[in-house]
Amino acid sequence: MTRIAVIGAGMGGLAFAATMRNSRHDVTVYEQANELTELGTGISLWANGTRLFAEIGIATSMAERSCETEAAYFRNEDGSVAASQRLARDNWYRQEYGLPYYGAFRTDLQATLLDVVGRENIWLGKQLTRLDDSGEEATLYWADGTQNAADLVVGADGIRSVVRQTVSDTAHPVFTSNSAFRGLAKTALLDRLTEPHSFTDWMGEDMHVLNFPIGKDFKYQTIVVFMDGPEKWEHDAWRVPANASAIGKKFAHWHPAVGQLFEHVNLAERWGMFQVSPLSSWHRGRAVLIGDAAHGMMPHHGQGAISSFEDAIALAHVINDDTLSSVAAKFDAYERERKARGERIQTSSRSVNDCLHLPAGAARLERNRVLNELGRHFSWLHGYKVGV
Repeated sequence: MTRIAVIGAGMGGLAFAATMRNSRHDVTVYEQANELTELGTGISLWANGTRLFAEIGIATSMAERSCETEAAYFRNEDGSVAASQRLARDNWYRQEYGLPYYGAFRTDLQATLLDVVGRENIWLGKQLTRLDDSGEEATLYWADGTQNAADLVVGADGIRSVVRQTVSDTAHPVFTSNSAFRGLAKTALLDRLTEPHSFTDWMGEDMHVLNFPIGKDFKYQTIVVFMDGPEKWEHDAWRVPANASAIGKKFAHWHPAVGQLFEHVNLAERWGMFQVSPLSSWHRGRAVLIGDAAHGMMPHHGQGAISSFEDAIALAHVINDDTLSSVAAKFDAYERERKARGERIQTSSRSVNDCLHLPAGAARLERNRVLNELGRHFSWLHGYKVGV
């Protein structure tokens, strides 16, 4: 029996532990927070993620707690439609990819994962300060002065990963020179939305606004305002105060539906958007990285949690594969399957940000052509199957 320490009880760490629930290995999750809380409001769950839900053990629960969004719309500042794509409408998305797209509360996703993992398997208040992998086992040193030993260490500890420091001494979080503002609203209060059951990106120069329905019966909307800037992030915290009045004025000429969305967004709190610089490898010795620790990315493909799920499933598969005789062989197989894809999603997500923020002109026409053919341009993303 292998002792596996999972560092971080975020989406990736919980998904890995859930997938390993019936294995012969001893899996323990360590989380630095003293209680499990989930920041953010809603989450997009595309087919390459929902395809994994049965193996993780959350398919039925998430189907009961989510909505199947009808379509995706891309609108200009004045509300005119630049592009659109069917999702649940006419059952297009299920027919194309075999599984649904869900709009869900992040808290619901976390709760379903916790039900599968079991809270008794999660140690809270365990902030990792150092990982020593020089002996016959890995030793975990915690901020509370205690230690634990493990045979394998899964770094699911996010974009500021401590485990990553053992794997690479050069990779680090990089500010993207972009920031965001977030909110949540009852759909019934947003009577200016013409497609309340659909996903809408309102696009303008240097910024865009996203709204999409979440939860059962489309009762709520997640709202996110994305903006280029500031050029530098001179803060230790991810969230900092902002000038709400100045931010709001930038959107004064936009469609009235956007103005109504702004009534439910906290423009006084800005979120910095970071990604992880490239790593030469995702593993070293007994330590391996998944999720944001390996490939922290911008959110514009809605793939942050889902790519972590892909990592978790792929890693579980190789650990349980008895034909791979060593830890190095298992981790090498995991990296061959996941590293190039994780980096491709990271790069593409950054490109999408730039495309959604184009000034008026010819470049927008080319962008709109791509957005009207999402099935052709992004099947590599949504049609992916772990291990195939």
